[in-house]
Amino acid sequence: MSIKPKEYKKLFTNGKKKFWKENPLNGDISIEIDGFNEFKMKCLNDDSVVKELYWTKFNGWEKTSLTLWKNLLEKIESDSVILDVGAYSGIYSLIASSYENVKHIYAFDIQDNCINRLEENFQLNNISNASIVKAACSDSEDIIEFYYYEEEGIMSSVAGIVPKKMNNLKTSVNSIVLDSWSISESLKNIRLIKMDVEGAEQKTLLGMRDILRKNKPDILIEINDFKDVKNVKSIFPTGYKLYDINEKSLEIKKLGLFSKHQRIEIICSQLNQKKSLR
Repeated sequence: MSIKPKEYKKLFTNGKKKFWKENPLNGDISIEIDGFNEFKMKCLNDDSVVKELYWTKFNGWEKTSLTLWKNLLEKIESDSVILDVGAYSGIYSLIASSYENVKHIYAFDIQDNCINRLEENFQLNNISNASIVKAACSDSEDIIEFYYYEEEGIMSSVAGIVPKKMNNLKTSVNSIVLDSWSISESLKNIRLIKMDVEGAEQKTLLGMRDILRKNKPDILIEINDFKDVKNVKSIFPTGYKLYDINEKSLEIKKLGLFSKHQRIEIICSQLNQKKSLR
């Protein structure tokens, strides 16, 4: 079936699920985002990121966030280390892998199906500068429970260590503290981090305070609950600022006390108060 991106974008969640079921997307899908190096991602009609990109002609999923990620990658110094915390199927890692100034990427996730898909996507693109770590990034080293859900045709992207109403299943995973882990890996040049940890932002950040203080990386972070923003911001050293990301207008704007919450924010140390990414 052919559908115009404009019409696809009008579909709500249930409408998209119905459309995906009726129009399965399977195979090694070429990701052709304007201005980005082309790469491939495997989809067995289960990767919502790939499906959103494909059915919107690669112009409808986190457009501003991806553009900002690209801009940040272009500006980091040589031999930089990238952390992709909550990597899912790896689109942010895949984009980062093509930059010569990136020494290595570490992609973290807690679900076996995501770990397996990361491995497939890295192999599919012959990536040699990325490693996969199965662990929850937190403020303590332990074995902890995480929560998830299963649904036909969907590789869950909302799994996390914080319980949610829709996540009716649970299992356990090792948790690590990024400060300690980075020392054990002898990492000293962590310059860019993407974090999507479904409500565990504070625990993850508390476990990487030394990284923030010593490396001062730029961080692209998703915060699901606006009530958490103040506590998240308080963890950062002086010099970091919080910005809204507007996925529709390709613009970032400094977050004020009464700013309307948007699902994705960035916390960054090097951007102006307002900036267009066009």
